[in-house]
Amino acid sequence: MNAPLKFALILATAAIVMPQGLSAATPNAKLWNGTWHLDAAKSKFASSSKEQSETRTYDISGGKVTVKSSSKDPAGKELNFSYSAGTDGKSYPMIGNPNADSISLSAVSARQIKAGARLHGKLSVQSAATVSADGKHLTINRKMLRIKGAPTDVLEFDR
Repeated sequence: MNAPLKFALILATAAIVMPQGLSAATPNAKLWNGTWHLDAAKSKFASSSKEQSETRTYDISGGKVTVKSSSKDPAGKELNFSYSAGTDGKSYPMIGNPNADSISLSAVSARQIKAGARLHGKLSVQSAATVSADGKHLTINRKMLRIKGAPTDVLEFDR
């Protein structure tokens, strides 16, 4: 086999194998599952949606990530939202969030999930959630696309 043909065969094989490897990432349920509490003092809010408190519950099972969130804004107004979504990049409904009515998730690794939330079909929030290796800390980088300048908040959660 000549060198150019061998090179083309290697590239074609890599093109087929690499996407399968990337899509094979699944969140580690042992690290994610459970209740997480916002540490507002450690969090950095660039947007106007600064939470006074937030509790999130993650349940990863059966190929789905189920999230329930209960938060209070600075005025004490309560907001509850939830969703159950696969990490396949497809859109799934979100209930109770005024900033989004659907969400799509992609597992980057066992410890990181990227999300795109949409409101009426338009991307409104992008985020990346990462769990620490010991499973005790969760960091969410959240970019609020509907707010002028698209500020990024960094939310810090502990168990």
